[in-house]
Amino acid sequence: MEFEEYINRLEESLCTLGNVQTKSINYGVQIVLTAAGKKVTLNIYNGKKGISLVWGGENSELQDQAIGLVHQIQLYNNKGSNAAGGSAGNASAEVTASSEALHFSSSSPRFLLAEEPGFPGVWLGSDESGKGDYFGPLVVAAVCLDKKGGDALLAAGVKDCKALTDEKVLALAEVIRSTALAFSVLVMKPRVYNMRYEQIQKEGGSLNKLLALGHVAALKQAWQKYPLCKWALVDQFARNNDIPDGVRAFAPDLKVLQRHRAEEDIAVASASVLARAAFLQALQQMAPEAGIGRIPKGGGEAATNAARRLVQKQGMDVLEGFVKLHFANTKKLWEFE
Repeated sequence: MEFEEYINRLEESLCTLGNVQTKSINYGVQIVLTAAGKKVTLNIYNGKKGISLVWGGENSELQDQAIGLVHQIQLYNNKGSNAAGGSAGNASAEVTASSEALHFSSSSPRFLLAEEPGFPGVWLGSDESGKGDYFGPLVVAAVCLDKKGGDALLAAGVKDCKALTDEKVLALAEVIRSTALAFSVLVMKPRVYNMRYEQIQKEGGSLNKLLALGHVAALKQAWQKYPLCKWALVDQFARNNDIPDGVRAFAPDLKVLQRHRAEEDIAVASASVLARAAFLQALQQMAPEAGIGRIPKGGGEAATNAARRLVQKQGMDVLEGFVKLHFANTKKLWEFE
């Protein structure tokens, strides 16, 4: 696990307790947690001797809860045995973990279609982001590459966005946009997403139908910018022909292949990075409007608690503009009332 990923996990965990703000400090990051008039600070330093955690603020139940959550987040070495731990009996307690324990696994992308008979060396890849996140939009992106562009992106370190930190995703997105033959990024904000999902449900469809429509639209926009492309690759997330049929309607000669783990392909991986970058930027733009501090990613307890704070602050009517209402999180909002 890398330092940035560790910080992301700390943020997501502490969001379950209250508002979280994060800023850079010398040699590390400071997280400020506020809830019910209480304030807790945590400085995380990344030095030659490893990770150091320094707590600040008054002794309180909030601090005790925060310390308990942070101690549950482990830093694994290659054998998965080393963990960051320790106790904090006062406001300046410090714990350390060896920097050698940080490990982050990643996949190695490639030309997934290279051995397919007739592969022309120019192809489209599409992928989505936000599908499993309660807050924020659903984003679908498509990227068209040739072998030269693919090699350049491989050399730049592009891979499936799940194997990259948020900072790296945002940086690589710029590289992809300047390298690709064509690309498209479609952002379906929560209000529109909720409306479209409800419509599809009434027609007997599911989330996979909505995803398929998004992939078709993204592929269409990218293909229109580079119509010489004759092949496209999409992750096989459902056993149906919605995407090939949808593509055939605007480009009968565009061959669509669906593969499990298609994100191993450099074009699909590039699309995943563009989609994730747009998703992250959307969350950043939503945060000031929500007024609840950092908006957590994912669909866990942190997201539920953030939505609960949003409703308490602005009312139920605003929820549809920030979250995907059909998630189970919505039903959990009043569990503790």
